[in-house]
Amino acid sequence: MEISVSQGGKFTFTIKAKELSQGLRPTKQNPRDADHLVICKGAVGKNGVLQVTDELVRMATELIINAFPFPQIFVFTNMIIVCGLTKIYEWDGTALNLKYTTEVPGGTWSAVDFYNYVYMSNGKIAVVRDVGSYEYAATPLLPSASAICNYNGQVIIGSPDVNKLELELSLIAPPIEVDTSIFGEMVT
Repeated sequence: MEISVSQGGKFTFTIKAKELSQGLRPTKQNPRDADHLVICKGAVGKNGVLQVTDELVRMATELIINAFPFPQIFVFTNMIIVCGLTKIYEWDGTALNLKYTTEVPGGTWSAVDFYNYVYMSNGKIAVVRDVGSYEYAATPLLPSASAICNYNGQVIIGSPDVNKLELELSLIAPPIEVDTSIFGEMVT
């Protein structure tokens, strides 16, 4: 690490790729001048340089009023899918777009993607996203499942076509309403 101080007390501090690659010190007992970073806020070491992280955009999920464990968010190769108990949305970067609504509530959703094709199930029905039209539809050709996994391009499912799950993980609850009041007296 190099530091150069100019007139007036201004300085430049250079951390070379060698020191950056060592990362943060492993313990607080690490001796001084061991060429480890002590703290790093707001940046990450990437490709030999410190870079600031991208700004995170909060996803507006107020449309989904179902209780825990919803909303469920699936980040896939070409899309982000957000699921409620009976509704499936796609996130376009600014808003949720409703793509499918089912009349058959089930448990939590499981899903796999193959680029633009998606196979998903809530344990009661199977839903697919068509590659050409990008439309979602229930399908009787594929089994419903309570678990879906992509294992090297092969889809493995758990509990195929088992419509009677022993435990329902979802709870339909109305929104919580809160009334607030402030009590006190004015002192002059």
